Amino acid sequence: MQAMNKLADWAVGRMKRNNPEHLWVHYSVALALILGLLVATHRVNRMIIDESAIASTAILASHAQITQAQEILLLAEQLVEQEIVDTSNLGAAITRFENTYAALPSLGVWSPSLQAYVFENDSALHSKVEKYVDLARRLETAPRDMQAALVHSLRTLYGNDTLFEGLQQTARLFEAEAQIGAESLTRLQRTILAISAFALLSEAVFIFLPAQLTVQSAIRQLHDKSAVMENSKGQLEQMNLKLEHLVSHDSLTGLPNRSHLLKRLTNMLSVGPNSRPSILFVGLDNFKSLNDTAGHDYGDGVLCAVADAFRNCVDDEDIIARVGGDEFVFVTVEPSDVLAKRVMDSLVEPFLIMGRNLPINASIGHLVADRAKTDPLAMIADAGIALQAAKNAGGNRTQAFTQDLRDAIENMQKLQLELPNAIAAGQIEPWFQPQIRLADGTLHGAEVLARWRHPTRGLMSPDKFLPAAERAGLMIELDHAIWRSAMKHAEGWQKTGIWHPRISLNAAPDTIADPYLIERFLPQLQQCCLGTDQVIVEVLETTLIDSADDMAAINIDSLAECGIALELDDFGTGYASLSKLTQLALAGIKLDRSLVAPLPDPGADSVIRAILALAAELGLHVIAEGIEKPEQAQRLNERGCAVGQGYGFARPMSAGDFAEWLVKHATIAISARGDVVQFPNRA
Repeated sequence: MQAMNKLADWAVGRMKRNNPEHLWVHYSVALALILGLLVATHRVNRMIIDESAIASTAILASHAQITQAQEILLLAEQLVEQEIVDTSNLGAAITRFENTYAALPSLGVWSPSLQAYVFENDSALHSKVEKYVDLARRLETAPRDMQAALVHSLRTLYGNDTLFEGLQQTARLFEAEAQIGAESLTRLQRTILAISAFALLSEAVFIFLPAQLTVQSAIRQLHDKSAVMENSKGQLEQMNLKLEHLVSHDSLTGLPNRSHLLKRLTNMLSVGPNSRPSILFVGLDNFKSLNDTAGHDYGDGVLCAVADAFRNCVDDEDIIARVGGDEFVFVTVEPSDVLAKRVMDSLVEPFLIMGRNLPINASIGHLVADRAKTDPLAMIADAGIALQAAKNAGGNRTQAFTQDLRDAIENMQKLQLELPNAIAAGQIEPWFQPQIRLADGTLHGAEVLARWRHPTRGLMSPDKFLPAAERAGLMIELDHAIWRSAMKHAEGWQKTGIWHPRISLNAAPDTIADPYLIERFLPQLQQCCLGTDQVIVEVLETTLIDSADDMAAINIDSLAECGIALELDDFGTGYASLSKLTQLALAGIKLDRSLVAPLPDPGADSVIRAILALAAELGLHVIAEGIEKPEQAQRLNERGCAVGQGYGFARPMSAGDFAEWLVKHATIAISARGDVVQFPNRA
């Protein structure tokens, strides 16, 4: 380190004494030195190549001698054994051997040891070679009776007299000389390279470094004043770029955000009358559930991975933006269905996120921009409506926007606004559908169903207003309003002696997971003077119960401890696992109408029998929904299903109509048939 500091101080001193106008002298000296080193290096490399070529030729020739000597011996033996008359091949082989041997002295540099081995001792190889050639030549012209003796002499000379060993030793000596020469030239090459490296380092330290420092010193004063301004300008530009990027891009995925999307889409719409881009609104299915269960780190990882996959689906002229938590918008000039398929295909394989393979599905709403509309926000909103329709239909699908979808959304929004007043005014009323014991046809109970007696729309079925209630977060209020009204009607029938009621109340997922469910429900039950054995709570199979600590599971256990039976509704639609049947305090299950409708089909019958056997093993009673034909009721009864309901027995009825039905049918056996009793809707 001290030596380096001294060298730097010397270079600075040289810089102060040097004049930039004289730098060409330093550079000329350095260039001449570099050229000299290049020439020396080239000459050494050329010598290495030439010496290697000569040595290689000598080694090959020395090895060729062995082969040619063996060839002479082989031809001589064949001449005797096969009584060959023509000796031309033997003569040619002898000539080749002589030529190769004669050329050896001209190949490479003969060392003293090699010279002595070949020529200068009594057992020199040279004399053996001459004798070997002489014997072979005599064999060419020798009579037949002398050829065998000559061949024997050749063999003896080649083997016992060590001609073969001498030729091999010659080849080894050539290889050793070549190795020595190569090592010598390599050392010379390394010496030249070391000198070159030292010279270059010296030039860098004594010539180029002082020269460079001199030039830098001359121009530094010019740069100093402008550097501050340039630096400030650069920092300002970088900051502006970062701010612009932050304003127009999503911080997590790096994709453009909503404001950037709107700006780009507005520009695309203003290009010309022929510009009709397609807009795709993509939303990940069940992302909130994944985010809650796997954790936000996994959720962020999924969003980044999906964003990368989506980038690969578009060209440079297309737009992709993240506009919400799990929502992305594409704007493209190609047909929307083509891009939608490519987007769906990009999600086929699970994503590897932090060591876990997570399957991701998406729903897509799409449309082609309408030239009559110039508001990009409205177009994106329309695509969002189509997306919501795709999700409502089950997800993992695409949906084109239509005006009917917008009308449905607007209608749902109106219903959401009207529902609070409707619940308070008692417009949401309970309807009752009888449940019949299949063994004897007597009344078992009644399921309570919701109807909305709308002042202008008339009587509305649940499928028309329950989605609006769910979106408005009113399912808990709606359920309790229906329950209160149903229990009051049941209290009246009990007091008049028409029927000892047993009613089944449907609980939405929000209701069964309400932390205040017990505090709200039990007082209502006590006020109506109904026993806990007279009320059943039906829990949808789609209710998500994640663990024993889940609020829904706690409420189910609490209701069961109070003596209120619970049934799993819509069993068989594919959501409930068998483990839930044993983990939760359930009293029974309700077979979904999709399982009952195919009866008496043998396949459906087999499924029914399996479910009934499972229920019996678990101690659960079974109620079958959707019975419409006598043969369905008969087959279910034969299989051990205790209770059934459906249009074959009676349709849902208002409280007044159900009271009249009770008067006529509460104490008599009822059988399933097509001409069921029906009552007109009453105001």
